[in-house]
Amino acid sequence: MKNAVIGFFMVIILIFSGVAIQTSENRTARQNELDNSLGAAMEQSMKILTVNPVYHIEKENGTKEFTADFIQGFLMKMSSDSKYTIDILDVDVEKGLLDVRVSERYKQVIGYGSVSSHKTVILEDQKEEEDVFYPVSFLAQSKEHVDSEEQEYVLKQVSVHGGDHLTAAVLPRAELKKEGYVFCGWRMVEPVNGMGVLYGIENINTICVREEIKFQAVYKQEERL
Repeated sequence: MKNAVIGFFMVIILIFSGVAIQTSENRTARQNELDNSLGAAMEQSMKILTVNPVYHIEKENGTKEFTADFIQGFLMKMSSDSKYTIDILDVDVEKGLLDVRVSERYKQVIGYGSVSSHKTVILEDQKEEEDVFYPVSFLAQSKEHVDSEEQEYVLKQVSVHGGDHLTAAVLPRAELKKEGYVFCGWRMVEPVNGMGVLYGIENINTICVREEIKFQAVYKQEERL
């Protein structure tokens, strides 16, 4: 009987120890994910605002748009099944200031757990632009290999002064029609922006050149009746 009681309590102790270890590891993993994702989302939003904008955000009255961009970017980076409370403590798009606190509440083996992270990003004063030119390339596919990246070739390449915005004049004027396909626009493949935006005459001027840029021609199969 004595051995049975000891064995029972040993099992209980092992169970509680396992739960405690799992809870601690889970909390650490979630804290790391929250810290990393929050920092990355804030950095990405600041980059869009000032360095290499995927789309234009007004610095005078674009606070709401900038905040929405940050929140969307943060939530896309989080993979945990949790509830998040995002507090924008301070934001100033003109000065490049973003102060955010995020709280995460999640289910665990016993009850609920929570972690939080608080970060502030302040842009330093930008130095004067150096007299540097960057290549901007437009890649197309051969007629026989429209969907193959291996058959890509440089249709056009220009050098653009660092800090300048692209204009419609840099777009290739070569014939882009291919039998059975419809040309949709140009997708930025370097640097990768992850937005899937297609560029053309209407929006190419939203891109500010700060590094080498490569565009890839995008086609879709023509619908047949």
